[in-house]
Amino acid sequence: MNKDMIREFTMRVSSANKTEMVVILYDIAITYIGDAKKALAKGDKPTFRLEVGHIRNTVKELMDSVNTSTDIGLNLMRLYVFCNGELTRAFLDYSEEPLNHVYNTLSKLREGYAEVSRQDTSGPVMVNTERVYSGLTYNKKRLNEYMSSSEGNRGILA
Repeated sequence: MNKDMIREFTMRVSSANKTEMVVILYDIAITYIGDAKKALAKGDKPTFRLEVGHIRNTVKELMDSVNTSTDIGLNLMRLYVFCNGELTRAFLDYSEEPLNHVYNTLSKLREGYAEVSRQDTSGPVMVNTERVYSGLTYNKKRLNEYMSSSEGNRGILA
């Protein structure tokens, strides 16, 4: 994942509600899967294992957010456990096939959560964050971003 993608995900997180946060986690995991496949195609085993570790951490974050007191939550947890097992298999065997299984599972779950997030009208999870305004100003080839904070105090004193 390059720095621009990290910055994009960071900006999305700063204004996301609960369901959008889950969609962002799916997007992050899918991005890492693409990076792992590229590393495997190059024969770069250390980078492949690093990327699989990133995917595992993202799936663990998804697992931590599941409410297992409902049937839907239990089924979702089973899917995440399946993904975790496939990631272990990919890690040990340097195989792309388990990554494809994880990709298919997470991308289908992402579609569902993306639909739910369109209907979710709750406010952002993070409060007291800077607003980002993007636009084409003074340059046709580059998107300029302006960050402003309506609050003078952010952080511990906010």
